[in-house]
Amino acid sequence: MKAGLIGLGAIGAMHFKNISEGKIDGLELAGVFDERPPAPEKFPGAKIYKSLCEMFSDPDVDAVIIATPSFSHFELAKAALEAGKHALVEKPIALASADARELVKIAKDCGKICAVMLNQRTTPIYARIRELVASGELGRVNRASWFMTNWYRPQIYFSSSPWRGTWKGEAGGALINQSIHNIDIFTWIFGLPDTLRAWCKFGKYHDIEVEDEATACMEYAGGMTATFATCTGEFPGSNRFEIACDKGFLRAENGELFISRFESVADYTMNTKYMFGTPECVEITEKFDGNGEQHVGVLKNFVAAADCDGRLDFSAEEGYNSVCLANAMLLSAWTKSDVSFPFDDEKYARILSEKMRASKLRENPDTDFILDFQKSFR
Repeated sequence: MKAGLIGLGAIGAMHFKNISEGKIDGLELAGVFDERPPAPEKFPGAKIYKSLCEMFSDPDVDAVIIATPSFSHFELAKAALEAGKHALVEKPIALASADARELVKIAKDCGKICAVMLNQRTTPIYARIRELVASGELGRVNRASWFMTNWYRPQIYFSSSPWRGTWKGEAGGALINQSIHNIDIFTWIFGLPDTLRAWCKFGKYHDIEVEDEATACMEYAGGMTATFATCTGEFPGSNRFEIACDKGFLRAENGELFISRFESVADYTMNTKYMFGTPECVEITEKFDGNGEQHVGVLKNFVAAADCDGRLDFSAEEGYNSVCLANAMLLSAWTKSDVSFPFDDEKYARILSEKMRASKLRENPDTDFILDFQKSFR
């Protein structure tokens, strides 16, 4: 497979390096494109396309890797698919779930693969949690909670750019940008809920239009309840993921997974041995070093799936679920009401369009900090 790379910022440069170093078997770089023509010496040996049209019309390009700012993902992926190319898009696949749903349809109609860079799924601790839940060895899931509040961003992160922290530029804040990976892991493990109610704070910690704090309560079929919270204004914040099952309890924190295994509630409540006590419990701690293959792993799977040698594990359908859940949380906060699934993404799109029309980009961003700071937090 030969791929064209769009976007040469920090993420695009990382993809270029990984491909150039041969870390993805079967993947070669056809060339690169950026709105600001790159210096050839920074991308040695790469063909530099003068326009997207030139890249999309090149018969040597089998696939396109999109590593541009979030607001351009949908249009670029759509154009690539309609040009007959496979597409791999950085997260999020789109800013509105209606657009994500459209990309799923376009890919099917074009007979091409559309994948999303859901690289956190390759993180060993998250893969292990999903394995434990999916296997059923800990029984039915009763409750889950994830407090992911260590996404701290100082004000300069937003004020260094005219578009950051605005509805027009990003169509959202902590949910669609920082925590979209965590939301994806949540839907990867549990799927979408039946209903949710969310509360968001907009510009609580920063001079921005979008949400910098969000808390959601969800209910799933079968009685499972869940809580998800994220924030970009707390310091140092925390990352604590808990799952309570009727035969075990999981807690993930600081790279460690704490597993408690015991008899089911139904078993021990009928046993006189436990009438006035607690069930016998086996506790295990699993430690995880490293973050797995991350972006390289997603690219490997993308290439294999395009060659019909394997299943696509990071599909547009999966990308839709995470955007859908993030959008639903915002819709619930905006309307101050419960949101049910299937999600009314057309209603969300209408309200988002209104907010984008009323949004204002910054006139005088603190440009002195842009390059160094955005590289640090990209």
